[in-house]
Amino acid sequence: MKLNKKIVVAAAAGALCVAAAVPAMAIENEFHGTFSFKTFLSNMDNGAMANGNKQPTLTGATWGSARKANNYSEQRTRLKYIAKASDDLKLVTQFEIESIWGNAASGGIIDTDAVNIEVKHAYLDFNLGKNVNAKIGQQAYKDTLKGLYVDADLPMAYVKTKLGSYSLGLGYSRFNDSGIALVSGNKSYNGRYAADLWVVDNTIAFGKNAKATLSYYMNVDNVAANAQKKVHTLGLGGEAKIGSVVLSGFGAMQAGYKNHGTGVSTNYHGWAANAVAKMAIGPGTLSAGGLFVSGNNTGEGANAGHNNGWQTLSATGTTTSAATQNTYSDSGMMLLVRNPSMGGTNTDIYLRKPITNIALAHMGYKAKVTDKLSAMANVGMAWVPASVGTGAAGNAVNGSDYMGTEMNVGVDYQLYKNLKLMAQAAYVMLGSHYKNTATNYQSVANSVDPADPYTARLGVKYSF
Repeated sequence: MKLNKKIVVAAAAGALCVAAAVPAMAIENEFHGTFSFKTFLSNMDNGAMANGNKQPTLTGATWGSARKANNYSEQRTRLKYIAKASDDLKLVTQFEIESIWGNAASGGIIDTDAVNIEVKHAYLDFNLGKNVNAKIGQQAYKDTLKGLYVDADLPMAYVKTKLGSYSLGLGYSRFNDSGIALVSGNKSYNGRYAADLWVVDNTIAFGKNAKATLSYYMNVDNVAANAQKKVHTLGLGGEAKIGSVVLSGFGAMQAGYKNHGTGVSTNYHGWAANAVAKMAIGPGTLSAGGLFVSGNNTGEGANAGHNNGWQTLSATGTTTSAATQNTYSDSGMMLLVRNPSMGGTNTDIYLRKPITNIALAHMGYKAKVTDKLSAMANVGMAWVPASVGTGAAGNAVNGSDYMGTEMNVGVDYQLYKNLKLMAQAAYVMLGSHYKNTATNYQSVANSVDPADPYTARLGVKYSF
């Protein structure tokens, strides 16, 4: 472990020495980064590496009527290096180091020895003439549907051209390739069992205060042997500023199929819609909006002919995997739906992650109290469009489609120009959708109402 650590340090020092010598070749070096720390007290956020990055299961023995609180601390460091040859050519890299205090694999134990640095971004960014930009490599991509289909880092080629008020983005990503094994489980070649994403983003601006988007996404997934999944997503969105009010929203529909390799198939019919209004009032901004994402209550087995649930991009081809990365940040929620702007540093958990099968109404207000102090408060109410639920013993059905109400607050204090202190708290009053879905710890056979989820967080963020 000591040797590994020394090797990593030596490699990093060597890279910095090379970077320092590059200006002789007319390369401009840029270094940026962030350090984020948060400590949690929560019965929902748990900091478990194996259980992080997915939605909790509020059923059975995993969630009781007296769910205990967890306390843990974690940190994330992101280091960004840009090698800029000119305004038309640069290499962008970003590395990430995540650690949960006390976790050995992430370097959180005594002596902090671990090799846990990750390559988050590594792509070439260059222009082809005045109107075309290309990015090739591991990069961040967020769809025009506010991230509801995909908001993730992808190995991708993305080309964007701008012609006056119109811009066109074309992208391709192969984000999963299991290859094909011919001998003893070893890969013989790649490409046989793979998952691809094709992207077409159209944007047109109407002056300075309005724009419209029309996008098409096609996911072709052949990862599973003798099976194929193909989903088409078409979305129309827009944003407009009318006086002091900013309106935004989108509508999207999906169609496709999945051959299960058993002579039967499933047809997809997902859809989603959103509308949000934001208005400056007093020292801050008031926002209100809604999100609808279709759900499915027939499962996705070999005998399910139709699936009405919203399909998100996933490395495993399902909408229930931790590898599914979609977001919705306009809500201001901390626990109901995945919202990276309010979540944790690397163990974010939500009732809806991935975001599918939910109807959400939300309202919030964020104010700048002083030059250094800002505060916000949000409330959200959620329902389940397609509800299926049974109690812990299998003999009780949920009471309604109402998931619950989240209330949260937050305070930010800019201690220095580059250093921000944060405090957040959220509480969800569960609705009768979860009635009798938990387990009484004294008797597993008894179905009871689960404990209401809550979280409280203190954090620090340094940016440079």
